[in-house]
Amino acid sequence: MLQNIRIVLVETSHSGNIGSAARAMKTMGLSNLYLVSPKSVDEQSIALAAGADDVVRNVHIVDTFEQAIEDCSLVIGTSARLRHLQSTLIEPRECAEKASAHQGQVAIVFGRERVGLTNEELLKCHYHLNIPANPEYSSLNLAMAVQLVSYEMRMAFLAKDKTESTLSTIENIYPTAQEMEYFFAHMEQVYQSLGFIQNQGVIQKLRRLYNRSSLEKNELNILRGMLSAVEKRLNLQKE
Repeated sequence: MLQNIRIVLVETSHSGNIGSAARAMKTMGLSNLYLVSPKSVDEQSIALAAGADDVVRNVHIVDTFEQAIEDCSLVIGTSARLRHLQSTLIEPRECAEKASAHQGQVAIVFGRERVGLTNEELLKCHYHLNIPANPEYSSLNLAMAVQLVSYEMRMAFLAKDKTESTLSTIENIYPTAQEMEYFFAHMEQVYQSLGFIQNQGVIQKLRRLYNRSSLEKNELNILRGMLSAVEKRLNLQKE
């Protein structure tokens, strides 16, 4: 998921902010940084990257906003203009949830240090990200904003990874519905051979019993083995 996410900085005026943003990204596992017409990328950028200089050195520099997002199917632009964007405003956590659920390339766009994104640029974004900071002091610098959003991205990634890992474990541990049906059919056949089952009511109760116990695959295999052993003994007796 994190490989599909790019951070886009538009017309960054202070080169040090590029390095600080790269550092914020790398600490959270993000590495795709796009710059739209930066004033400069220099030694100050490398110095403030503080070990994330690989993100700076591999940066994609483009001339226009459109070039930075042209292959992205989800574009989220940061904005402090609350009144005009109510229907498309999202906060960092929801932003990360949408990005983690998206299959294509995702761009998270940060505007100019002083004036942010233009109205024209905002119109080209699917959603608009607003960080609900303290209204009495909402001064976040560029790197802080990138850090906060990158953190939420990582948390969404870890949650998704954990969910997928849990589902994979469940698939490996617990039998499928089809495997349980094979077991029930096998059980009914053997118990009928033993004369144990006289009516379908017994089978229904046994189904409820085994379903309620949440059998694991290895436990089901033991029961199938027991049924097979009983079948084998019955066949020997018939001979």
